[in-house]
Amino acid sequence: MKPFHMQKGKGASLTLSALLIGALVLPTYGCAEAGMNQTITQQLKTDHAKTKEAIDKAAASENIPGVIVAVKKGNDFWSYASGEANIESKKPIEADYSFRIGSITKSFVGVVTLQLAGEKKLSLDDSMEKWLPGVVQGNGYDGNKITIRQLLSHTSGIADYLDAELKQSLLQNSTQTFTAEQLVSRALKQKPTTGGYSNTNTVLMKLIIQKVTGETYAEQIKKRIIEPLQLKETLLPDDSHSLPERSPNGYFNNAGTLMDMTLLNPSFADSAGGMISTAKDLTTFFSALLGGKLLTPEIQKEMMTTVATPHGRFGLGIQEVTLPNGVTIWGHQGGIPGFTNFAGGTKDGEHVIAMSINVLEGAVPHMESIQMTEFSGLANQPSTVDQAAQKHRDEMNQLIDQEAKSEKIPGIVAAGLRDGEYWSHAAGVANLEQKNPMESDFTFRIGSVTKAFVATTVLQLAQEEKLNLDDSVEKWLPGVVQGNGYDGNKITIRQLLNQTSGIASYTNIEMRHATSFPQYTVDDLVRMGLAKPPVFQPGAGWDYSNTNTVLAGLIIQKVTGEKYAEQIKKRILDPLQMTDTSFSGSNPKIPGQHASGYNMDKSGNLYDFTEYNPSWANAAGEMISTGKDLTTFFSALLGGKLLNDEMMKQMTTGVDSPYGKYGLGIYEVKTQNGKSYWAHGGGIHGFETLAGGTLGGKQVLVTNVNAVGPEPIQVNLGLFQKEFSR
Repeated sequence: MKPFHMQKGKGASLTLSALLIGALVLPTYGCAEAGMNQTITQQLKTDHAKTKEAIDKAAASENIPGVIVAVKKGNDFWSYASGEANIESKKPIEADYSFRIGSITKSFVGVVTLQLAGEKKLSLDDSMEKWLPGVVQGNGYDGNKITIRQLLSHTSGIADYLDAELKQSLLQNSTQTFTAEQLVSRALKQKPTTGGYSNTNTVLMKLIIQKVTGETYAEQIKKRIIEPLQLKETLLPDDSHSLPERSPNGYFNNAGTLMDMTLLNPSFADSAGGMISTAKDLTTFFSALLGGKLLTPEIQKEMMTTVATPHGRFGLGIQEVTLPNGVTIWGHQGGIPGFTNFAGGTKDGEHVIAMSINVLEGAVPHMESIQMTEFSGLANQPSTVDQAAQKHRDEMNQLIDQEAKSEKIPGIVAAGLRDGEYWSHAAGVANLEQKNPMESDFTFRIGSVTKAFVATTVLQLAQEEKLNLDDSVEKWLPGVVQGNGYDGNKITIRQLLNQTSGIASYTNIEMRHATSFPQYTVDDLVRMGLAKPPVFQPGAGWDYSNTNTVLAGLIIQKVTGEKYAEQIKKRILDPLQMTDTSFSGSNPKIPGQHASGYNMDKSGNLYDFTEYNPSWANAAGEMISTGKDLTTFFSALLGGKLLNDEMMKQMTTGVDSPYGKYGLGIYEVKTQNGKSYWAHGGGIHGFETLAGGTLGGKQVLVTNVNAVGPEPIQVNLGLFQKEFSR
């Protein structure tokens, strides 16, 4: 019997990053065909059996209660369910059960908007101000410059109302009620972002639909979609807490403990994710939508015209994903406390799938496996370029698998972008004792990769002329760097970031082999560094020093009045929706699902050192993240979405170092065939990380080994050499 750990009540501390409506997870497997013979052949029956086997396997996995899948392919429809609707009563889940669909709601809102555009009742290039005068104004926003098209494609720059504060509030009280106006007001109190997925976009779109038609968006969805398609089990529940009678319980996976989230007030999701449906209804909807039955050809073309965002390619209310074998699938993911869902299919609507797993957090890999099975083997013959790309993917995955078999390498997580498309792979074990498999969505300590975030924040402040890179340390931290051979008047912010200050590092070799740590304050760390004499005079050499970045963190605080972590969150994590990235402070635990981390003693033996007080790391290395979040960050950074051209030039102007050309918070590495990438490594007790990519942000790689030592470093470097030499 598979294990479940049940948590009662709603006062527990949860992984806030999981509480995200429509966390966009790109399907990374599978393919599709343009059409098929309408006769149900023996091959089709075999395909059903294979998919059902994948569903059963997912439902038998730890912390996966139940799985619902429905497929429509040509005239053939079938559905299947496996597992439990209720983990306490062991009630089996049924294929016709209803569930909360989360951000799949956005596709319904998108269709209504596009139909109104087709009827000339609005234009996709109308401004926000035209329909909602005065609503989006102030705090850096101007509704005159934001269009309806930008709302649907998530390129408006409007912040997401679902911030950390609201998530925490929902965890304490999941039945509270919100109005659309309250949600929009929360969002507009935040500064505009550089673009990216935002639930606020769809809530504003709901208000525009109401202004244009004189009816609520729910009434319009009912009239235009639900009734014509006879989606009898599709509902818009407003603030009703309950699900229909024939529904599974919905759970949240809190680090291996399932918490019942069935009773939930969806008003916080509003038009961004509040709907309820069934797998059958969703296949009907996407079959009609992709098959051209809901929109005119001209408007359908508008819907399918995509733009690149930090979360993938978006059309208007729909997402485009090009799978590894060249096949494109169109659809939308929907995550909401209790459920993880996906619905979509091929561009012509001939092959669609709808899936729901009644748990949020940890369900995506199982969903991708089902999709891979259902859509496998039906792609067109790939081109020579496609074959070469596929060969590289296969070789890279094989190399990861092979490296994970090494004695000093427990497990490996790899993720990244290739030609703008996200991928991930994991191999080895998460725990040497229990032999649990490594998963690609695990969180891990990123160590000195933190320095890239600190440097980006400093450069943004320079971009805003709130500081100058050639300001002295003394200007911002008077009296701090003085004595014992140091003079803060002669050390610049630039020298802190490119490691040419000559300030000694507070870390030492004994800390590397520690088995515990005391509590350190930031003043303790600076004092420890300055107690050592300078390594050289400012600008006279290069020496890697964690003290440099801790001082940079203090300068951020002096300039902004906020701690560096708060500034990184506001400037990078929230705009890019890096919801699984956090700061450890002095908390010994790693949030979310994660592997055990192994340190190496002086004899070269690995020992479990997952939990310890990390206060010694501070701005030099305290952050925790995932492969996907780091991919998002480096794609945005190297793609010029976080810094202007001048600041990117400053960041990528390097000095000679053992790593390569060391710039401001990142360094350049040349591959054997002359290509290069910009990256930063991060070794911290238990984990060794390397993250970076090519300028332009189209190719990114993140690798993490849950152990430290010479072998993990070489493995990461070898994987980067392989990835960036092609």
